[in-house]
Amino acid sequence: MNSRELKQLFSLLSKQGIRLSLSRRAVLTVLAKARRPLSAADILKAKIIIQENVNRATVYRALSFLETTGIVELLYLAGDERLYHLNLNHHHHLICTSCQKIEAVHICNQLSVQENEIQASTGFKVQRHILEFYGLCRDCLEKNKI
Repeated sequence: MNSRELKQLFSLLSKQGIRLSLSRRAVLTVLAKARRPLSAADILKAKIIIQENVNRATVYRALSFLETTGIVELLYLAGDERLYHLNLNHHHHLICTSCQKIEAVHICNQLSVQENEIQASTGFKVQRHILEFYGLCRDCLEKNKI
């Protein structure tokens, strides 16, 4: 995400009534510039976090807040490792249990049928969903000849 797109994101979130403190902006900036989901430790090491003197507790509070708003999504890896990434366009993940590679997959068109069935049979109104597939990526399958 470039600087212009990041400013547009900040503006959009502000218009939605989401207060963006300096620390929240710093965390969002780190995640927006990342090419992959990041751990909290990775975020704490980021240059902007250090420059803005954002402490550990504040980073965790910002991540928690951004997760509750749906802007940031949390992924769980083996060993209870947690990774964070921006959730600007809804998608799901393929997570390799061998090399930890994470790939986005867009399958919500097919899931809408199941959501409608759930609502019809249970009366439960689905507001959002998170779906992750764990397994072996093509490279690990070929490397291990599984």
